[in-house]
Order: sequence, then structure tokens, then C-alpha cells
Amino acid sequence: MRHNPVLLEEVLEHLALKQGALVVDGTLGSGGHSEAMLRCLGPQGRLVGIDQDAEAIARCREIFGSDARVTLIHENFRNLGRVLRELDIIAVDAVLLDVGTSSEQLADEQRGFSFQLKGELDMRMNTEVGFKASELLAKMSEKELATLFYEFGEERNANRFARTIVEARRHHPIQTTEDLIGALDQALPEFLRSKKGNRPVWAKRHPATRVFQALRIAVNDELNALKEGLTAAWERLGTGGRFAVISFHSLEDRIVKQQFRKWHDEKCGKLIFRKPIVAKREEILNNPRSRSAKLRVVERMT
Repeated sequence: MRHNPVLLEEVLEHLALKQGALVVDGTLGSGGHSEAMLRCLGPQGRLVGIDQDAEAIARCREIFGSDARVTLIHENFRNLGRVLRELDIIAVDAVLLDVGTSSEQLADEQRGFSFQLKGELDMRMNTEVGFKASELLAKMSEKELATLFYEFGEERNANRFARTIVEARRHHPIQTTEDLIGALDQALPEFLRSKKGNRPVWAKRHPATRVFQALRIAVNDELNALKEGLTAAWERLGTGGRFAVISFHSLEDRIVKQQFRKWHDEKCGKLIFRKPIVAKREEILNNPRSRSAKLRVVERMT
């Protein structure tokens, strides 16, 4: 299933792309946003597409392979500055970061991103580097796990989950999504272990949701990557250029909000709107993933 680009109309409207512009898509995914942006750029435009997931790059090579306007780079957007320097690009007209997990990643049971699928607990966006989620679960202490779940997942049962995981791994390594969900279930009362339709109204979210989020953030160092990526993109954004970021949870959005406001207060940037744009009801019905998306845009003034 191909990734459905979130807030596409809003991104195109507020990036205000012109014919012949040079644009960076720092999170290619399956190229949905990039395809739409290219239609705005005309024959003289150029797009640099970056993604740390090699599979995303492979998908986009099939889509854009014959388009001379497109350059695809397998890299983390935190290194955007180095990528552009190596391409001899001094400044760009627009940058887009969509920092969520793609539908293709969630649907691949071998990647371990979704608690709804059986598979290995990997969770690495770039499978060539870093520790797997299963390796973090094996080596982190109970205190470290509790802190991780609380800070990166905002999980109120962080201590209980950490304690149960440490106990469970004494008997069997936690290497699959099933292993982890089984351990989390043991930490909860019976009525919270039930499937979605049977849980109480105040517990609609699956108990594993925030734990999986926290592990994914830790495995990919996502928050530090976002901070570095924001700075790198800003340094390469030309005067009058626009920078758009789509985030999917409060930790990411807070980082983007604070950095964009800082540039605004320093009068080197201008917020295009004060509050984030969220998906319309029609889009949410067609693409449930969009319900948590928030779009922020800033324009470089100097």
C-alpha cells in the first residue's frame, strides 16, 4: 500500500512554490509530496529528495528514475547541510519534513514498527545502522526503560511496564512484537488486555501504542535528529524561502513550535500561521493516519 501524503493541499498552498524553484523533501517516503511539488516547479525546477530508509529510496527511484529534475539521496535529514554541500547547493527555496512513520514501514511486519503485526522488533528507519528495539530492551535497566517510556512515550504506566519487561526477559528474550505485547499485557489488569472494542471508553488507545512510540524514537534518535535537521535546513534556506514540518506527536510538535517561534522572535523568520494546521474531517475519514498530523510553516526573512 502506497503512503498517502498527509495535508498535501495545505503543504502546497503554504510552501507557495514557484516555477523553477529548488526544493528539498527531507523525508521522501513514497514520494507523494515530492510528486505534487514537482508539478508546481515546472521544467526548470529541481527537487532533492532525502530519506534514511533505503527501501524508500528504492521506491522513489522507480517513480522518479527518468526525471532529470530529481536527485535522490540515502541519508538522514539531520545531515541535510552536508548533503547540499556535496551537491554544491548554496541555498534552497523550500524545505519539507514529514517526520511520521510511513504506511509502508508500518505495513512491513519485518520492520517491527506496528504492534498490530507479528514480526521482529527492529524499528530502525535505516536498517544499516544502530541498535534494534529488541537490543535496547535486552540491555537497558528497569529505571532506564521507565524513563524512556515516560519521556518519549508520555506513558503513565511506565514504571509498571518497565518492571514487567525486566521480569519477562529473565525467562525469555523479547525479540518480537508478540513478545513485547505479551509482556505489556502481564502488567495490566485483565479488562485492559481486551481487544480494542471491549476496552473502557477512557482506554481506547491500545496499551502498547506509547511504548512502541518511545522505542521507535529511541532507536532512531528521532528528537535529536529533528533538532539538528531544523537547524541544517534553516541554514540552507534562502531569503524568502519557506520551511514546512509535519509532525505526529506532541514531543515533535513542541520542538518545531519552539524553534519556529524562536526564529520569529529573532526577526529572521516569520510564522505563516500561529497555530498548526490539522487535517480536515474529509481527509481524516479517507486517511485515518492524518488525524494526529500538525503542519507548521515559517518563512526566512533575512
